[in-house]
Amino acid sequence: MIFRQFLNEAVSAASYLIGCVQTGESAVVDPGLPPEEYLMAAADKGLRITAIVETHFHADYFSTGRALAALTGATIYAPSRDDIENEITGASVHYPHTRVRDGDEIRIGNIILRAIHTPGHTPEHMAYAVIDTPRSDQPWMVLTGDSLFVNDVARTDLVNLPLTGPEVMFNSLQRLLELPDYCEIYPAHYGGSACGGKQMSGKPISTIGFERRFNWMLQARNAQEFAELSGVVPREAVESVLIHRNTNRGVLPLPAEATRPVIHHRRHLRADMPALSVQQAYDAMQSGAILIDLRPALAFAAGHPAGAINITFNKSNMVERARMLLGADTPLMFISDVPLLAQETAHLFSAEGFTVAGYVQEPVDAWLISGLPVERIAIGDLEALHRYALTREAVILDVREPFEWEKGVIPGDTADVRLIALSEIRQRWRELPADRTIVIVCESGTRASAVASLLKRLGYANVVDIAPQGMSDYAKKYETVRPELAITT
Repeated sequence: MIFRQFLNEAVSAASYLIGCVQTGESAVVDPGLPPEEYLMAAADKGLRITAIVETHFHADYFSTGRALAALTGATIYAPSRDDIENEITGASVHYPHTRVRDGDEIRIGNIILRAIHTPGHTPEHMAYAVIDTPRSDQPWMVLTGDSLFVNDVARTDLVNLPLTGPEVMFNSLQRLLELPDYCEIYPAHYGGSACGGKQMSGKPISTIGFERRFNWMLQARNAQEFAELSGVVPREAVESVLIHRNTNRGVLPLPAEATRPVIHHRRHLRADMPALSVQQAYDAMQSGAILIDLRPALAFAAGHPAGAINITFNKSNMVERARMLLGADTPLMFISDVPLLAQETAHLFSAEGFTVAGYVQEPVDAWLISGLPVERIAIGDLEALHRYALTREAVILDVREPFEWEKGVIPGDTADVRLIALSEIRQRWRELPADRTIVIVCESGTRASAVASLLKRLGYANVVDIAPQGMSDYAKKYETVRPELAITT
Protein backbone atom coordinates (compact mmCIF):
# COMPACT_ATOMS: atom_id res chain seq x y z
CA MET A 1 0.00 0.00 0.00
CA ILE A 2 1.08 3.54 -0.75
CA PHE A 3 -0.21 6.14 1.70
CA ARG A 4 0.53 9.86 1.50
CA GLN A 5 -0.74 12.77 3.56
CA PHE A 6 -1.06 16.25 2.02
CA LEU A 7 -1.22 19.31 4.28
CA ASN A 8 -2.96 22.53 3.22
CA GLU A 9 -1.46 24.96 5.71
CA ALA A 10 -3.75 27.83 4.69
CA VAL A 11 -6.75 26.12 6.33
CA SER A 12 -4.93 23.48 8.41
CA ALA A 13 -6.55 20.73 6.34
CA ALA A 14 -5.23 17.28 5.47
CA SER A 15 -6.05 15.11 2.48
CA TYR A 16 -4.83 11.67 1.52
CA LEU A 17 -3.67 9.49 -1.37
CA ILE A 18 -4.11 5.74 -0.88
CA GLY A 19 -2.83 3.39 -3.55
CA CYS A 20 -2.54 -0.33 -4.26
CA VAL A 21 0.86 -1.15 -5.73
CA GLN A 22 -0.30 -4.43 -7.25
CA THR A 23 -3.20 -3.05 -9.28
CA GLY A 24 -2.03 0.55 -9.73
CA GLU A 25 -5.35 1.95 -8.45
CA SER A 26 -5.58 4.80 -5.95
CA ALA A 27 -8.06 6.97 -4.09
CA VAL A 28 -7.85 10.58 -2.95
CA VAL A 29 -9.71 11.39 0.26
CA ASP A 30 -10.96 14.92 1.06
CA PRO A 31 -9.13 16.73 -1.78
CA GLY A 32 -8.68 20.46 -1.26
CA LEU A 33 -5.42 21.23 -3.04
CA PRO A 34 -5.17 21.93 -6.79
CA PRO A 35 -6.14 18.67 -8.51
CA GLU A 36 -2.82 18.25 -10.31
CA GLU A 37 -1.08 17.98 -6.91
CA TYR A 38 -2.76 14.60 -6.47
CA LEU A 39 -2.45 13.67 -10.13
CA MET A 40 1.33 14.19 -10.10
CA ALA A 41 1.80 12.43 -6.77
CA ALA A 42 -0.15 9.39 -7.97
CA ALA A 43 1.65 9.25 -11.31
CA ASP A 44 4.99 9.51 -9.53
CA LYS A 45 4.15 6.24 -7.76
CA GLY A 46 2.84 4.52 -10.88
CA LEU A 47 -0.78 4.92 -9.75
CA ARG A 48 -3.92 6.04 -11.52
CA ILE A 49 -6.63 7.80 -9.52
CA THR A 50 -9.82 5.74 -9.73
CA ALA A 51 -11.75 7.02 -6.69
CA ILE A 52 -12.34 10.34 -4.95
CA VAL A 53 -13.74 9.95 -1.46
CA GLU A 54 -15.36 12.63 0.71
CA THR A 55 -15.81 12.27 4.45
CA HIS A 56 -18.40 15.10 4.46
CA PHE A 57 -19.26 18.40 2.81
CA HIS A 58 -16.58 20.69 4.10
CA ALA A 59 -17.50 24.02 5.66
CA ASP A 60 -14.13 25.74 5.39
CA TYR A 61 -12.75 25.01 1.92
CA PHE A 62 -13.85 24.09 -1.56
CA SER A 63 -13.35 20.44 -2.41
CA THR A 64 -11.42 19.94 -5.65
CA GLY A 65 -12.92 16.48 -6.05
CA ARG A 66 -15.06 17.32 -9.08
CA ALA A 67 -12.14 18.98 -10.85
CA LEU A 68 -9.98 15.93 -10.11
CA ALA A 69 -12.72 13.62 -11.39
CA ALA A 70 -12.89 15.63 -14.61
CA LEU A 71 -9.13 15.19 -15.10
CA THR A 72 -8.97 11.50 -14.28
CA GLY A 73 -12.41 10.01 -14.88
CA ALA A 74 -12.43 8.79 -11.27
CA THR A 75 -15.66 8.00 -9.43
CA ILE A 76 -16.68 10.34 -6.61
CA TYR A 77 -17.86 8.59 -3.45
CA ALA A 78 -19.88 10.92 -1.23
CA PRO A 79 -22.09 10.37 1.86
CA SER A 80 -25.20 11.88 0.32
CA ARG A 81 -28.35 12.03 2.48
CA ASP A 82 -31.48 12.85 0.49
CA ASP A 83 -33.51 12.26 3.65
CA ILE A 84 -31.88 15.32 5.27
CA GLU A 85 -32.72 18.16 2.91
CA ASN A 86 -32.78 21.78 3.94
CA GLU A 87 -32.96 24.87 1.80
CA ILE A 88 -29.99 26.38 3.66
CA THR A 89 -27.47 23.57 4.09
CA GLY A 90 -28.97 20.10 3.61
CA ALA A 91 -27.05 16.86 3.12
CA SER A 92 -27.91 15.85 -0.45
CA VAL A 93 -25.50 15.80 -3.41
CA HIS A 94 -26.36 17.40 -6.73
CA TYR A 95 -23.71 16.00 -9.07
CA PRO A 96 -22.87 12.46 -10.31
CA HIS A 97 -21.51 10.32 -7.49
CA THR A 98 -21.75 6.95 -5.78
CA ARG A 99 -23.59 7.23 -2.48
CA VAL A 100 -21.76 5.94 0.61
CA ARG A 101 -23.74 4.42 3.48
CA ASP A 102 -22.65 3.10 6.85
CA GLY A 103 -20.69 -0.13 6.41
CA ASP A 104 -20.13 0.29 2.67
CA GLU A 105 -16.74 -0.83 1.40
CA ILE A 106 -14.83 1.01 -1.32
CA ARG A 107 -12.23 -1.26 -2.87
CA ILE A 108 -9.00 0.20 -4.19
CA GLY A 109 -7.24 -2.87 -5.54
CA ASN A 110 -6.32 -4.89 -2.45
CA ILE A 111 -7.23 -2.05 -0.09
CA ILE A 112 -10.63 -1.62 1.55
CA LEU A 113 -12.05 1.67 2.79
CA ARG A 114 -14.88 0.75 5.16
CA ALA A 115 -17.35 3.56 5.88
CA ILE A 116 -18.26 4.34 9.51
CA HIS A 117 -21.15 6.76 9.90
CA THR A 118 -19.92 9.31 12.43
CA PRO A 119 -22.35 12.26 12.46
CA GLY A 120 -22.21 15.17 14.85
CA HIS A 121 -20.15 17.76 13.00
CA THR A 122 -22.47 17.20 10.02
CA PRO A 123 -25.27 14.68 9.57
CA GLU A 124 -23.74 12.83 6.64
CA HIS A 125 -20.21 12.50 8.03
CA MET A 126 -18.30 9.26 7.35
CA ALA A 127 -14.99 8.08 8.71
CA TYR A 128 -13.15 5.38 6.73
CA ALA A 129 -11.29 2.45 8.26
CA VAL A 130 -8.40 1.49 5.97
CA ILE A 131 -7.67 -2.23 5.60
CA ASP A 132 -4.57 -3.40 3.72
CA THR A 133 -5.81 -6.92 2.98
CA PRO A 134 -2.46 -8.51 1.98
CA ARG A 135 -1.25 -7.75 5.51
CA SER A 136 -4.37 -8.15 7.65
CA ASP A 137 -8.15 -8.14 7.67
CA GLN A 138 -8.06 -5.62 10.54
CA PRO A 139 -7.99 -1.81 10.13
CA TRP A 140 -4.48 -0.39 10.05
CA MET A 141 -5.66 3.22 10.18
CA VAL A 142 -8.82 5.29 10.14
CA LEU A 143 -9.45 8.52 8.25
CA THR A 144 -11.53 10.40 10.80
CA GLY A 145 -12.44 13.45 8.72
CA ASP A 146 -14.07 16.05 11.00
CA SER A 147 -14.94 13.80 13.94
CA LEU A 148 -11.92 12.77 16.00
CA PHE A 149 -8.92 15.10 15.87
CA VAL A 150 -5.59 14.88 17.65
CA ASN A 151 -6.33 16.06 21.24
CA ASP A 152 -9.76 17.38 20.34
CA VAL A 153 -12.96 16.64 18.47
CA ALA A 154 -14.87 18.44 15.75
CA ARG A 155 -17.20 21.31 16.45
CA THR A 156 -20.90 20.52 16.48
CA ASP A 157 -22.29 24.02 16.04
CA LEU A 158 -21.51 24.74 12.39
CA VAL A 159 -24.82 23.51 10.99
CA ASN A 160 -28.20 23.21 12.65
CA LEU A 161 -29.49 19.96 11.16
CA PRO A 162 -30.64 16.55 12.36
CA LEU A 163 -27.79 14.26 13.45
CA THR A 164 -25.62 17.11 14.67
CA GLY A 165 -24.74 18.25 18.17
CA PRO A 166 -22.73 17.06 21.18
CA GLU A 167 -24.80 13.97 22.02
CA VAL A 168 -24.64 12.69 18.44
CA MET A 169 -20.90 13.37 18.30
CA PHE A 170 -20.33 11.52 21.59
CA ASN A 171 -22.04 8.43 20.20
CA SER A 172 -20.04 8.63 16.97
CA LEU A 173 -16.78 8.80 18.89
CA GLN A 174 -17.71 5.64 20.76
CA ARG A 175 -17.86 3.84 17.42
CA LEU A 176 -14.35 5.00 16.59
CA LEU A 177 -13.12 3.95 20.02
CA GLU A 178 -14.19 0.40 19.18
CA LEU A 179 -11.20 0.26 16.85
CA PRO A 180 -8.00 -1.31 18.25
CA ASP A 181 -5.54 0.90 20.12
CA TYR A 182 -2.83 0.41 17.49
CA CYS A 183 -5.08 1.83 14.76
CA GLU A 184 -3.62 5.10 13.49
CA ILE A 185 -5.88 8.12 13.06
CA TYR A 186 -5.56 10.59 10.22
CA PRO A 187 -8.00 13.51 10.55
CA ALA A 188 -9.06 16.08 7.97
CA HIS A 189 -7.79 18.96 10.14
CA TYR A 190 -5.09 19.80 12.64
CA GLY A 191 -4.27 22.73 14.94
CA GLY A 192 -5.35 26.08 13.51
CA SER A 193 -8.53 24.87 11.84
CA ALA A 194 -11.83 26.51 12.69
CA CYS A 195 -13.52 23.11 12.58
CA GLY A 196 -12.20 22.03 15.98
CA GLY A 197 -11.59 23.34 19.47
CA LYS A 198 -8.68 25.40 20.68
CA GLN A 199 -6.84 22.37 22.06
CA MET A 200 -6.38 20.71 18.66
CA SER A 201 -2.80 19.56 18.26
CA GLY A 202 -0.67 20.74 15.38
CA LYS A 203 0.40 17.11 14.95
CA PRO A 204 -1.79 15.61 12.22
CA ILE A 205 -1.33 11.94 13.19
CA SER A 206 -2.08 9.89 16.29
CA THR A 207 -3.48 6.51 17.34
CA ILE A 208 -6.77 5.39 18.82
CA GLY A 209 -4.98 4.22 21.96
CA PHE A 210 -3.15 7.48 22.56
CA GLU A 211 -6.26 9.57 22.01
CA ARG A 212 -8.34 7.25 24.18
CA ARG A 213 -5.97 7.97 27.06
CA PHE A 214 -4.93 11.59 26.51
CA ASN A 215 -7.53 13.40 24.36
CA TRP A 216 -9.28 15.70 26.84
CA MET A 217 -12.68 15.40 25.19
CA LEU A 218 -12.59 11.61 25.29
CA GLN A 219 -12.40 11.61 29.07
CA ALA A 220 -16.15 12.31 29.24
CA ARG A 221 -17.94 9.28 30.67
CA ASN A 222 -21.29 10.01 29.05
CA ALA A 223 -23.02 12.34 26.62
CA GLN A 224 -23.93 14.83 29.31
CA GLU A 225 -20.33 15.20 30.48
CA PHE A 226 -19.26 15.46 26.86
CA ALA A 227 -21.71 18.30 26.22
CA GLU A 228 -20.54 20.09 29.34
CA LEU A 229 -16.89 19.78 28.27
CA SER A 230 -17.63 21.05 24.79
CA GLY A 231 -19.68 24.01 26.01
CA VAL A 232 -21.29 24.19 22.57
CA VAL A 233 -24.39 26.26 21.97
CA PRO A 234 -25.89 25.66 18.49
CA ARG A 235 -25.82 28.76 16.35
CA GLU A 236 -27.01 29.89 12.95
CA ALA A 237 -24.66 28.85 10.16
CA VAL A 238 -22.38 31.68 9.08
CA GLU A 239 -22.12 32.84 5.48
CA SER A 240 -18.77 31.14 4.72
CA VAL A 241 -20.07 27.82 6.03
CA LEU A 242 -23.11 28.08 3.78
CA ILE A 243 -21.04 28.90 0.70
CA HIS A 244 -18.49 26.13 1.18
CA ARG A 245 -20.95 23.44 2.20
CA ASN A 246 -23.47 24.20 -0.52
CA THR A 247 -20.74 24.38 -3.15
CA ASN A 248 -19.27 21.06 -2.04
CA ARG A 249 -22.63 19.31 -2.31
CA GLY A 250 -23.32 20.81 -5.73
CA VAL A 251 -26.03 23.35 -4.95
CA LEU A 252 -23.71 26.22 -5.88
CA PRO A 253 -21.25 26.11 -8.80
CA LEU A 254 -17.56 25.61 -8.16
CA PRO A 255 -15.58 28.86 -8.33
CA ALA A 256 -13.02 29.14 -11.10
CA GLU A 257 -10.07 28.80 -8.72
CA ALA A 258 -11.29 25.34 -7.70
CA THR A 259 -11.32 24.03 -11.28
CA ARG A 260 -8.47 25.79 -13.03
CA PRO A 261 -5.32 23.63 -13.39
CA VAL A 262 -2.22 25.19 -11.87
CA ILE A 263 1.00 23.91 -13.42
CA HIS A 264 3.60 23.30 -10.70
CA HIS A 265 6.70 24.65 -12.35
CA ARG A 266 5.41 28.16 -12.93
CA ARG A 267 8.86 29.66 -13.15
CA HIS A 268 9.65 27.16 -15.90
CA LEU A 269 6.60 27.79 -18.06
CA ARG A 270 7.20 28.18 -21.76
CA ALA A 271 4.63 30.54 -23.18
CA ASP A 272 4.98 28.96 -26.63
CA MET A 273 4.67 25.29 -25.60
CA PRO A 274 2.69 23.67 -28.46
CA ALA A 275 -0.46 21.73 -27.56
CA LEU A 276 -0.78 19.06 -30.25
CA SER A 277 -3.54 16.84 -31.54
CA VAL A 278 -2.71 13.18 -32.07
CA GLN A 279 -2.56 13.79 -35.81
CA GLN A 280 -0.11 16.67 -35.34
CA ALA A 281 2.02 14.47 -33.06
CA TYR A 282 2.03 11.71 -35.67
CA ASP A 283 3.07 14.18 -38.36
CA ALA A 284 5.88 15.47 -36.15
CA MET A 285 7.10 11.89 -35.64
CA GLN A 286 7.39 11.50 -39.40
CA SER A 287 9.73 14.51 -39.34
CA GLY A 288 11.98 13.00 -36.66
CA ALA A 289 10.42 13.97 -33.33
CA ILE A 290 10.17 11.29 -30.64
CA LEU A 291 6.94 10.71 -28.74
CA ILE A 292 7.36 9.71 -25.09
CA ASP A 293 4.48 7.76 -23.58
CA LEU A 294 4.39 8.43 -19.82
CA ARG A 295 2.12 5.57 -18.78
CA PRO A 296 3.14 2.56 -16.66
CA ALA A 297 4.78 -0.32 -18.50
CA LEU A 298 1.81 -2.69 -18.55
CA ALA A 299 -0.55 -0.07 -19.95
CA PHE A 300 2.03 0.87 -22.57
CA ALA A 301 2.58 -2.77 -23.57
CA ALA A 302 -1.15 -3.31 -24.12
CA GLY A 303 -1.21 -0.69 -26.89
CA HIS A 304 0.69 2.50 -27.67
CA PRO A 305 1.47 4.88 -30.52
CA ALA A 306 3.79 3.09 -32.92
CA GLY A 307 7.35 4.30 -32.45
CA ALA A 308 6.74 5.83 -29.02
CA ILE A 309 9.28 5.45 -26.23
CA ASN A 310 7.97 4.42 -22.82
CA ILE A 311 9.45 6.47 -20.00
CA THR A 312 7.08 6.13 -17.07
CA PHE A 313 6.34 9.39 -15.27
CA ASN A 314 8.56 9.68 -12.20
CA LYS A 315 9.98 13.03 -11.19
CA SER A 316 13.09 11.51 -9.63
CA ASN A 317 14.36 9.57 -12.64
CA MET A 318 12.47 10.20 -15.89
CA VAL A 319 14.63 13.13 -17.01
CA GLU A 320 17.86 11.19 -16.48
CA ARG A 321 16.48 8.10 -18.21
CA ALA A 322 15.45 10.16 -21.21
CA ARG A 323 18.93 11.70 -21.33
CA MET A 324 20.52 8.25 -21.30
CA LEU A 325 18.24 6.77 -23.95
CA LEU A 326 17.70 9.69 -26.30
CA GLY A 327 20.05 12.57 -25.57
CA ALA A 328 18.85 16.14 -25.21
CA ASP A 329 18.87 17.35 -28.81
CA THR A 330 16.17 15.23 -30.48
CA PRO A 331 12.77 17.00 -30.41
CA LEU A 332 10.53 15.31 -27.84
CA MET A 333 6.77 15.20 -27.39
CA PHE A 334 4.77 13.75 -24.53
CA ILE A 335 1.52 11.83 -24.25
CA SER A 336 -0.35 10.34 -21.29
CA ASP A 337 -3.72 9.12 -20.12
CA VAL A 338 -4.17 12.59 -18.61
CA PRO A 339 -3.11 15.47 -20.90
CA LEU A 340 -2.25 17.68 -17.94
CA LEU A 341 0.47 15.20 -16.99
CA ALA A 342 1.92 15.42 -20.49
CA GLN A 343 1.80 19.22 -20.33
CA GLU A 344 3.57 19.31 -16.98
CA THR A 345 6.26 16.95 -18.24
CA ALA A 346 6.83 18.97 -21.40
CA HIS A 347 7.52 22.10 -19.35
CA LEU A 348 9.77 20.19 -16.99
CA PHE A 349 11.87 18.69 -19.80
CA SER A 350 12.12 22.06 -21.52
CA ALA A 351 13.44 23.58 -18.29
CA GLU A 352 16.01 20.75 -18.11
CA GLY A 353 17.47 21.72 -21.48
CA PHE A 354 15.73 19.25 -23.78
CA THR A 355 14.37 20.22 -27.17
CA VAL A 356 10.62 19.91 -26.65
CA ALA A 357 8.25 19.99 -29.61
CA GLY A 358 5.12 20.00 -27.46
CA TYR A 359 2.64 17.75 -25.69
CA VAL A 360 -0.44 15.90 -26.90
CA GLN A 361 -3.55 17.61 -25.55
CA GLU A 362 -5.60 14.44 -26.05
CA PRO A 363 -5.34 11.23 -23.97
CA VAL A 364 -3.60 8.14 -25.33
CA ASP A 365 -6.99 6.55 -25.98
CA ALA A 366 -7.63 9.21 -28.61
CA TRP A 367 -4.63 7.90 -30.54
CA LEU A 368 -5.58 4.26 -30.05
CA ILE A 369 -9.02 4.77 -31.62
CA SER A 370 -7.93 7.25 -34.29
CA GLY A 371 -6.71 4.77 -36.87
CA LEU A 372 -3.12 5.96 -36.47
CA PRO A 373 -0.47 3.19 -36.17
CA VAL A 374 -0.48 1.27 -32.88
CA GLU A 375 2.02 -1.26 -31.51
CA ARG A 376 2.14 -3.68 -28.59
CA ILE A 377 4.93 -5.25 -26.57
CA ALA A 378 4.81 -8.78 -25.24
CA ILE A 379 4.88 -9.15 -21.46
CA GLY A 380 6.52 -12.10 -19.74
CA ASP A 381 6.49 -13.37 -16.16
CA LEU A 382 9.25 -14.96 -14.08
CA GLU A 383 8.38 -18.45 -15.28
CA ALA A 384 8.70 -17.35 -18.90
CA LEU A 385 12.06 -15.74 -18.10
CA HIS A 386 13.27 -18.99 -16.57
CA ARG A 387 12.16 -20.97 -19.63
CA TYR A 388 14.13 -18.62 -21.84
CA ALA A 389 17.12 -19.04 -19.55
CA LEU A 390 17.00 -22.84 -19.86
CA THR A 391 16.43 -23.09 -23.61
CA ARG A 392 18.52 -20.31 -25.20
CA GLU A 393 15.45 -19.52 -27.31
CA ALA A 394 16.12 -15.82 -26.85
CA VAL A 395 18.74 -13.32 -25.78
CA ILE A 396 18.20 -12.24 -22.17
CA LEU A 397 19.10 -8.58 -21.78
CA ASP A 398 19.61 -7.41 -18.18
CA VAL A 399 19.44 -3.59 -18.19
CA ARG A 400 20.06 -3.01 -14.50
CA GLU A 401 23.10 -1.08 -13.34
CA PRO A 402 26.41 -2.84 -12.46
CA PHE A 403 25.87 -2.51 -8.71
CA GLU A 404 22.59 -4.39 -9.17
CA TRP A 405 24.25 -7.15 -11.21
CA GLU A 406 26.48 -7.81 -8.22
CA LYS A 407 23.41 -9.05 -6.37
CA GLY A 408 23.05 -11.87 -8.89
CA VAL A 409 22.43 -12.45 -12.60
CA ILE A 410 21.06 -15.35 -14.62
CA PRO A 411 23.77 -18.01 -15.15
CA GLY A 412 25.34 -18.07 -18.58
CA ASP A 413 26.07 -21.78 -18.77
CA THR A 414 22.82 -22.38 -20.66
CA ALA A 415 21.32 -18.94 -21.19
CA ASP A 416 22.42 -16.30 -23.70
CA VAL A 417 22.73 -13.40 -21.26
CA ARG A 418 23.78 -9.86 -22.12
CA LEU A 419 24.51 -7.32 -19.40
CA ILE A 420 23.99 -3.85 -20.85
CA ALA A 421 22.83 -1.20 -18.43
CA LEU A 422 20.14 1.24 -19.49
CA SER A 423 22.78 3.95 -19.22
CA GLU A 424 24.82 2.21 -21.96
CA ILE A 425 22.11 0.95 -24.30
CA ARG A 426 22.24 3.96 -26.63
CA GLN A 427 25.92 3.22 -27.34
CA ARG A 428 25.74 -0.60 -27.37
CA TRP A 429 22.38 -1.61 -28.85
CA ARG A 430 24.08 -2.81 -32.06
CA GLU A 431 25.60 -5.68 -30.07
CA LEU A 432 22.16 -7.29 -29.94
CA PRO A 433 21.15 -9.66 -32.78
CA ALA A 434 18.21 -8.26 -34.71
CA ASP A 435 17.02 -11.72 -35.84
CA ARG A 436 16.38 -13.11 -32.36
CA THR A 437 13.87 -12.49 -29.60
CA ILE A 438 15.22 -10.09 -26.99
CA VAL A 439 13.85 -10.68 -23.46
CA ILE A 440 14.51 -7.64 -21.29
CA VAL A 441 14.58 -7.61 -17.51
CA CYS A 442 15.23 -5.07 -14.76
CA GLU A 443 13.66 -4.81 -11.29
CA SER A 444 10.04 -3.95 -12.06
CA GLY A 445 9.69 -3.72 -15.82
CA THR A 446 9.92 0.08 -16.13
CA ARG A 447 13.50 0.27 -17.39
CA ALA A 448 12.93 -2.90 -19.39
CA SER A 449 9.92 -1.29 -21.04
CA ALA A 450 11.93 1.81 -21.90
CA VAL A 451 14.62 -0.31 -23.55
CA ALA A 452 12.06 -2.55 -25.27
CA SER A 453 10.34 0.47 -26.79
CA LEU A 454 13.69 1.86 -27.96
CA LEU A 455 14.63 -1.46 -29.58
CA LYS A 456 11.23 -1.61 -31.26
CA ARG A 457 11.82 1.84 -32.67
CA LEU A 458 15.24 0.72 -33.90
CA GLY A 459 13.73 -2.19 -35.83
CA TYR A 460 13.85 -5.14 -33.43
CA ALA A 461 10.67 -7.02 -34.18
CA ASN A 462 10.54 -9.43 -31.24
CA VAL A 463 11.03 -7.99 -27.78
CA VAL A 464 9.58 -9.14 -24.45
CA ASP A 465 9.34 -7.06 -21.29
CA ILE A 466 9.49 -8.98 -18.01
CA ALA A 467 7.03 -7.07 -15.81
CA PRO A 468 5.87 -6.16 -13.23
CA GLN A 469 8.46 -8.32 -11.44
CA GLY A 470 12.20 -8.41 -11.94
CA MET A 471 15.52 -9.91 -10.96
CA SER A 472 15.11 -9.60 -7.19
CA ASP A 473 11.92 -11.62 -7.51
CA TYR A 474 13.62 -14.07 -9.89
CA ALA A 475 16.45 -14.65 -7.42
CA LYS A 476 13.95 -15.78 -4.77
CA LYS A 477 12.87 -18.68 -7.00
CA TYR A 478 15.77 -19.52 -9.28
CA GLU A 479 19.53 -19.70 -9.28
CA THR A 480 21.59 -16.57 -9.88
CA VAL A 481 25.36 -16.10 -10.02
CA ARG A 482 27.94 -13.34 -9.90
CA PRO A 483 28.08 -11.32 -13.14
CA GLU A 484 31.46 -12.73 -14.27
CA LEU A 485 29.74 -16.13 -14.60
CA ALA A 486 27.21 -14.82 -17.10
CA ILE A 487 27.88 -14.77 -20.82
CA THR A 488 28.11 -11.14 -21.88
CA THR A 489 29.31 -11.43 -25.47
